[in-house]
Amino acid sequence: MANFPLIQFPVVRQGGEACWHQPATSAWSECARDWLLDPSSLTAKLKARSQSFQVQLLGQHEAPLLADERHWLGAAQSGIVREVILWCDEQPWVFARSVFPFSALAQQRLRLDELGDKPLGEHLFKQPDLVRSELEVSSFASTSKVGQLHQQLGFAAATLWGRRSRFTAANQHVLVAEVFIGASTLAQEQIHG
Repeated sequence: MANFPLIQFPVVRQGGEACWHQPATSAWSECARDWLLDPSSLTAKLKARSQSFQVQLLGQHEAPLLADERHWLGAAQSGIVREVILWCDEQPWVFARSVFPFSALAQQRLRLDELGDKPLGEHLFKQPDLVRSELEVSSFASTSKVGQLHQQLGFAAATLWGRRSRFTAANQHVLVAEVFIGASTLAQEQIHG
């Protein structure tokens, strides 16, 4: 894996940086639609498009949930927050933030406490009763925490795009947000126009 600066966990500490909404795709490029609206496993897609794939676990701990995360999960003030960077060919492609209630951590079939640096998406898509909500999208300004992370990793300031959805399996909810950063095709399109 490439060398990178120390990244403080959690990257996202407060709400208000994202305005999640249903996608309005008429003005989007084909690249944006391909990455943001594909309902299949992002992990599988990244693995298929790269020679090497790695998960850098930034942290998975109890932490305060953002107000909109609590709404999606029906959860208390705090829960489990997991943040990772997905690397393809030794380049950062995706910052992902997953949140779930304590009850999901205790669910033996999900084994969310055993993930470590294994991809959550790959694990979720193996669940036989998996249900995924509609995708929401949001832009992230270069001044947002995710925008600053993108720059900290050595990339030019840009408006970034992300997507999120809620996964339900074993009667538990996991909210997953994925923001395309760094060397990702979508981030590079934003940098170079």
